[in-house]
Amino acid sequence: MGRIFDIKRYATGDGPGIRALVFLKGCPLACAWCANPESQHAETEILFYRDRCVGCGRCVAVCPTGAIGLDPAVGLTTDLAKCTACGRCVDACLHEAREKVGEDRSVDEVMELLGRDRRYYENSGGGVTLTGGEPLFQPQFSAALLGACKREGLHTALETSGFADREAMELVLEHVDLLYYDLKHPGPRAHQAGTGQSNAPVLRNLSRIREAFSGDLIVRIPYVPGFNEDPDVQRKMIETASRVRGIRRVEILPYHRLGLTKYAALGRTCAVADLAPVDKGSLGGLRDLGRRHGIEVEIDAR
Repeated sequence: MGRIFDIKRYATGDGPGIRALVFLKGCPLACAWCANPESQHAETEILFYRDRCVGCGRCVAVCPTGAIGLDPAVGLTTDLAKCTACGRCVDACLHEAREKVGEDRSVDEVMELLGRDRRYYENSGGGVTLTGGEPLFQPQFSAALLGACKREGLHTALETSGFADREAMELVLEHVDLLYYDLKHPGPRAHQAGTGQSNAPVLRNLSRIREAFSGDLIVRIPYVPGFNEDPDVQRKMIETASRVRGIRRVEILPYHRLGLTKYAALGRTCAVADLAPVDKGSLGGLRDLGRRHGIEVEIDAR
């Protein structure tokens, strides 16, 4: 069994061809710029989109723990200490103001869903990508699901922060064709400040990745103003990536603001909410930097 918060079908990114993206819940990092904050906590959560709410009170009536109340000053409120994320309020809402994130699924259940689109994967050279959250946070499930995909002849890809122990990495990578590996910052203190964790496991795992993985490797670097946009920092990360044997390319992921509404829906504050989106056209110099280190650098256009 694994805890999943979304399965996106007919995707055309994060791997070749038409793909299914399976989003696993739970991550050991807490990146300040995370576009999927609902992926960070391992437990099931309820998102509340206040702008969709009409104040009908149906959710108040069905909540079994009395977690939802009505405050005349601000409207509906939720006491998170009382909320069990049972989902009854989600089912009762007629305006999709509430969303449950995090469902436990078996490998067989996920494979049944993926099997419905098999012809699209086969005709396009696509497959399945595990993302999150952090798939290595649930290594047994990730390995079992990817193994099942491989037995069905499906191309497999994994997106990871690299923050995991060696045993989890080796267990999952056995079933991976394409690996997306994140580098966020070369400095341990800055990495700790931006993600909540040291980068030591990330760098250690990357340095020995070829001991456990022989497939296609792409290193991804988020470009976040105020965190790692310094040219020397970017140079160090591209240099680090270029030293890995057989790397296909580096992808730069410019910061965007698409996840901000989710923070509000979770009752959280985004630490970088005031940052402006990065102008992708301003990052062309990173391609030149990559060429000087003998590696292709691509700026993500999404």
